[in-house]
Amino acid sequence: MPTRQFTREQLAALGAPLDSARDVEYSDGLLADEHVTVLKYPQQRRVISAAPDDGRPYAVTYEAPIDTGDFEVNGQGPDDYGWHGPTVEAVEAVEVEERAVTVARWMPVDDPR
Repeated sequence: MPTRQFTREQLAALGAPLDSARDVEYSDGLLADEHVTVLKYPQQRRVISAAPDDGRPYAVTYEAPIDTGDFEVNGQGPDDYGWHGPTVEAVEAVEVEERAVTVARWMPVDDPR
């Protein structure tokens, strides 16, 4: 799995992370912003962007606040988008590619019996 390091400044220049996942359609540097999982207070998201120097897409996982108002969270949210502390010089990114994936789901039967 090819990886690469991005500085916080490089990610900020690409527009990562967004204030809202819906803003990805207005971004020139980002291809997608996807939900990964929900933790106790933050949610984990993954932003995908094309590297400006080689054009290959890379994914970076970050933390974002959960939109729950003031219930239980009390204004607490992740600091530095999960890129912990100012001493972190680089954020690890994984090279990704878009693939069609088939997912099995349980669906209602349409046949009346």
